[in-house]
Amino acid sequence: MSIIPRRGNLAQLVVEKLTDRLENGTYLPGERMPSSAELCKEFGVSRTVMREALASLKSAGRVVARQGSGVFVTERDSRPIQFEAGRIDDIRSALEILELRLGVEMQSVALAAARRTPEALADIARAYDILNGLETDDIEAEAEADFAFHMAIARATRNPHFPRLLEALMGEISSELLMKFRQSGPSRASFVAKIKKDHAMILSAITQGDEKAAQQALSTHLSDSLSRYRSLLAAAR
Repeated sequence: MSIIPRRGNLAQLVVEKLTDRLENGTYLPGERMPSSAELCKEFGVSRTVMREALASLKSAGRVVARQGSGVFVTERDSRPIQFEAGRIDDIRSALEILELRLGVEMQSVALAAARRTPEALADIARAYDILNGLETDDIEAEAEADFAFHMAIARATRNPHFPRLLEALMGEISSELLMKFRQSGPSRASFVAKIKKDHAMILSAITQGDEKAAQQALSTHLSDSLSRYRSLLAAAR
């Protein structure tokens, strides 16, 4: 049975419950928290809700994600990035977060192409393989895999501020990605195929160390969504 009442913003309610546990010492500094799957089961919420709640705690500096290890309670002297973009619940807010991503990730992808290591390339390739291998109508899985690919690129920059910023924006970016996949409509198969092709082009350019090609591939990928959102806004006027 869910311990979260079905009212209000579910993610915020989860944040409040988890914050209580952090405050009362249920989860101690440096300690690994239960997995997202365990927390979803306990709280009776979806992966999307839990991902948004954990992203909020990350942006507040209460927890930190360690690749391949899980989510850990931060030490008390850690200094988080404080950033709150707001909930993505309409086309305009989705467009705004995508404009921010384009500015940040154009530099991120260029640095990834210039500084990639064999380990970083393997990390990006694994994220791509997961996304490319999805044969499902589970938009949450698609959004999660899409975000993981861009996070792998951010880590490949070897500048810790890029992945930290994306982590701080995880909730907003995930919401925008869910909106994007939901709006694929009747042409869903071709839409998803294009998304996978875009990511393949980005991976190829990074692998070759071609900074300009990587930026061009990323620009094409994100600009298509920007154009679609702008068209939707114009039609609504």
